[in-house]
Amino acid sequence: MKPTKALSKKISRLALTTKQTNKGFYKGTGSGSMGDHTKHGGFIINWDKVRTYVPPTKDLKDYKASHPFRHKENLGT
Repeated sequence: MKPTKALSKKISRLALTTKQTNKGFYKGTGSGSMGDHTKHGGFIINWDKVRTYVPPTKDLKDYKASHPFRHKENLGT
C-alpha cells in the first residue's frame, strides 16, 4: 500500500524526530543551563553562560552580508 502523493509530501516536511534517525541522535530544545539552583529553591544566573548577540554595526547600510539576500521591496512581485 502506498500513501497518496499529497500525504507523502506532507510527511517529508514534518519535523525530524528521534525515531526517524540512527541510534544516538538527540535533537534537544536549543535551551541550555544559564545558571545554578540553590539548595533553598532559588536560581543564580551565571552571566558567563548567558548567550549574548552582537549586531554587526550601528549603520547597516555599510554592512556586507556573507550571503546574498533581498529586501521585500526589491523582490519584484
